[in-house]
Amino acid sequence: MTVIFTVDSFTHELFKGNPAGVCTSFQDVPSSPKLDKLFQNIATEMNISETAFITKANDSSSTGRYFLQWFTPTNEVDLCGHATLATAHILFEQFLQSSSVDELIFETKKVGELKVKKCDQEGRLQMDFPQGEPQPIELNAKIIDEIKSKLNVTQRVLATQLCRRTKKLLIELSALNDDIKPQESLTEIRFDPSIQPFIRGIILTSNSTNTTEDFVSRYFAPWNGILEDPVTGSAHTVLAVYWSQLLNKSLLRGYQKSDRGGHVECELDQQNKRVWLRGHAITVLQGQMNISRDSFSYDKTM
Repeated sequence: MTVIFTVDSFTHELFKGNPAGVCTSFQDVPSSPKLDKLFQNIATEMNISETAFITKANDSSSTGRYFLQWFTPTNEVDLCGHATLATAHILFEQFLQSSSVDELIFETKKVGELKVKKCDQEGRLQMDFPQGEPQPIELNAKIIDEIKSKLNVTQRVLATQLCRRTKKLLIELSALNDDIKPQESLTEIRFDPSIQPFIRGIILTSNSTNTTEDFVSRYFAPWNGILEDPVTGSAHTVLAVYWSQLLNKSLLRGYQKSDRGGHVECELDQQNKRVWLRGHAITVLQGQMNISRDSFSYDKTM
């Protein structure tokens, strides 16, 4: 049987934050294209924003190293924050609870090594991610109007930036209200050909109206089969850089204002061009899929 968990990330409350699937049944075998096909089928069946899968690390010389992949219901993605947090939470809670290991290292296909460690007595975990690289970009008025119309945005657009590496378009608004609605039709927008390949999600953000958070945001990624992601770690690698420049501070608190909502603390490590994302996670579900791991992994006819 294949063991699967569901974890709510960036929250300490059940049914809040962002749910992620975590599959740990393949941690002792290497990644392969054949396993990728199975992982995609499992992620499609799970039908939540991302499901994470760990396999054997290429460098397995030490405890606490794994190879990590993330799949949406439609495709594999280069980076996913909340599913990384969920994976670390499950490993610490289910497999390393009696171990002295307090930091995990995840090898990845596209973004190098990611580190996650226990960071305080409150049970939060800290993820060490590469910084986003948002750059100012001008969008013509027709494109801006089309985005606003599709998302039901009525507020003023204050700035637009694009992070080509994470393929996220950031739009700062004068406010972020509850009238904004996710739409699959965002994928119909025809951006300039020079930037079209670099847009797989849209971040809407504004300054916070209270003293608890520095900024608020929402994230829409129908290009990856996700109308709206409840809480997005990878988006905060971009948001942290953007708001750090505006507010002139390196430690920021973000709140993703989706229906479920979630809190992400961000701290920039400017010297190493990294961002530390901190948050809680809570296990919601543990179950089994009727999939024989060994028959799939080693049956070459499949």
